[in-house]
Amino acid sequence: MSVATGLVGVGAMGASAAGKPIVIGAIAGTTGAYGSTGVAVINGTQMAVAKINASGGVMGRKLKLVWGNDNASATTSALLFKKFVAQGAIAMLGSPDTATTTVALANSMHIPDLGAIDDGGPAIYPNGPKGKPAPWAWSNSLNTYAWGQVVGNYANKSCSNGLAVLHDPTFYGMGGLAGIQQTYTKALAVNDSISEDWSSGSTATLVSEITKIKTSGATCVDVWLTPQDQATFVNEMHSLGDSFTVLGNDETSADATFAGLAGANGNGMISAELTASYAPNATVRAFAAAYLKKYKIATTPFAELSYDAVFMLAKAITAGKSTSPKSIQTQLNKITNYPGLTGKLTFTKQIHVTINAPQLTTVQYSTASKTWLPLK
Repeated sequence: MSVATGLVGVGAMGASAAGKPIVIGAIAGTTGAYGSTGVAVINGTQMAVAKINASGGVMGRKLKLVWGNDNASATTSALLFKKFVAQGAIAMLGSPDTATTTVALANSMHIPDLGAIDDGGPAIYPNGPKGKPAPWAWSNSLNTYAWGQVVGNYANKSCSNGLAVLHDPTFYGMGGLAGIQQTYTKALAVNDSISEDWSSGSTATLVSEITKIKTSGATCVDVWLTPQDQATFVNEMHSLGDSFTVLGNDETSADATFAGLAGANGNGMISAELTASYAPNATVRAFAAAYLKKYKIATTPFAELSYDAVFMLAKAITAGKSTSPKSIQTQLNKITNYPGLTGKLTFTKQIHVTINAPQLTTVQYSTASKTWLPLK
């Protein structure tokens, strides 16, 4: 089965295939703490561009992808964004690490930005999920509000002695915290902001935080940090002889980074997965096989959502018969129940994220099987 089921006909309209290529930009941190996420984003984007071009392009024109590694640097991200626009990019994809920058530039320059945008959350909805979304940004990404809501729901049912939360101070960590506080009905036993170095991926000791959580009496802790720092937390926790129920975020189970670094100490870690990835249909399985064959590594949700984002962009261009940013904005806000790899995807003027809590499955890591299993 084609991995583009439901996506046929993208290149059926418009100008000659000899027309000038349509330039799109992509920004992702392919190095640093979230380097594996950035690589997956670019891989998925490249696969979508190749598939569309092999099918005749968009309105008879091929897509031309220009992309760069921002290494989690806002300065680099801004330079790349402006560089790609100067090269003729009519839309931008990303960035997973620097959404503060890309969304601000998208809004000020009126350039559509979609795909992996710092995992949705306040990057898209700065005034909360019921507020107005950023008008020029649409997130296909794993939504921090949604993952936080899953954590909060779990803690309500299973953390009778209290919940502690350690989170980074960026849009990513604050989105997770906000999601948790939407569904967790008690006061947090600990609510600490932990600064991280995303550009290098280096980890810091969390021993003092472990002591603080133990003193608080909380038996559950959500470590909304990088997979590297999550692994540091569980390893230090075990070395100190402590035992908390540890919960993670959308990165925890997205690839093998956390599990590989935590080893046996990762057993029992709780997270959530996109149900479409955890229980894939035939189209998702076909994509996973093609991805593995091409890149010699398993796909991740970040590759799949980036693939979806390119096809949704192509659909918006085709529907409006135009590559003008304003037309793309208008058409993106009209896409309903699009059959993507990550589920049925919808954008409206108010809905600028494609993934919400009902699309997630709560999972727990088993070192025995080296897999994430659904939590019963």
